[in-house]
Amino acid sequence: MTIAPQPAHAAVSDLRKGNNALKRRQLLALAGAASLSPASVAFAQAKSGAAAVQAAQAHFAGRTVRVLIPSAAGSGTDRSARQFIDELQRLLPGTRLRIENIERAGGQIAASDLWRAPADGSVVGFLRSNLFYAELMERSTLDFGFTGFTFFGSITRGHRVLVLGNESRIENIETILSGDRIILKSADAVNSSHYYEALLMNALAGSRILPVPGFAGGARNMAVISGEVDCQIGSIEAVQPIIEAGAGRIVFRLTSAPLPEGLPDVPRLADHLRDPALAWAVRIIDAAAMLGRPFAGPPDMEPSAAGHWKVLFEAVVNNPAFRELSRVEEGLVIDPASGEDIAELLSGIAGMGDGLQDDIDSLLDCGQLLTSSEESQCG
Repeated sequence: MTIAPQPAHAAVSDLRKGNNALKRRQLLALAGAASLSPASVAFAQAKSGAAAVQAAQAHFAGRTVRVLIPSAAGSGTDRSARQFIDELQRLLPGTRLRIENIERAGGQIAASDLWRAPADGSVVGFLRSNLFYAELMERSTLDFGFTGFTFFGSITRGHRVLVLGNESRIENIETILSGDRIILKSADAVNSSHYYEALLMNALAGSRILPVPGFAGGARNMAVISGEVDCQIGSIEAVQPIIEAGAGRIVFRLTSAPLPEGLPDVPRLADHLRDPALAWAVRIIDAAAMLGRPFAGPPDMEPSAAGHWKVLFEAVVNNPAFRELSRVEEGLVIDPASGEDIAELLSGIAGMGDGLQDDIDSLLDCGQLLTSSEESQCG
């Protein structure tokens, strides 16, 4: 089946138009806000090593801190977050860390809760990368700005892969890319990153992957293991239970970077585009994956509290024991990004130009069309 390129996507320059577009200067301004404030950075840099951790311990001693996880218990996000929090609790023996799983609405409710939290550092949490997509598309349902959070860093900069279940009648990635039939994929919500990425893959490569919402947490993987759906898209640690159960295998990667050593060398999306002019969209997927597991606080956090959390974040992710435990138990390679790294990433997306909202919406509409009709082309 041949997917004809949409006229609107014939050239990247033609994609950067539209009155409702996300303006580059707006995203640049937001990107500057994504990192710690200068006062917070100066505070963190003034302390180092054991002295910095001791100062953080004293600051939070006797307090209860809410730690928000925007996913159901048992999900990849939950497991990696809890390992981080366990190590964090060891660093803060005099502080009670109260974990709260808030899995509804693809992480939006957890993010909204964090956005409205006090600025004193008493509420921190993880954010989901689907909110990055939502902000790029200027979704009106958001009552927060993703790039306005106080980012301490990200646990890992990840990959996005497609795992094909052994119980599926689909034998290989070539069948999926041919677009000859609908491929079922489990999803938790219509605003999750893997839901968006399935539709983007359709629009970019001509597949017809239909994300089926309603599978929360570990149920997404169980649907693949049982054969209820054909495949799953997600980070390596998110799909690890399928692989460990011997119920599926990685057959494709949506992100551009090679997979970690020990994983198969599979085809990548960037090499299977129906139109080379769409390469910019792969960079969007790469950016969302690079955000990984962001750990953050509310906007405009007090500089001292933000500085302490930055110190604690770095102490955890740089601990060799934590890195090894994450690798062995979750298959998670700790590759941390700082708050400044996140700001730089967002600035890079801003540099792609105006019209990003319309461009992504057009691709998502195309990807949805291929799953809901007999149409073999978009546009």
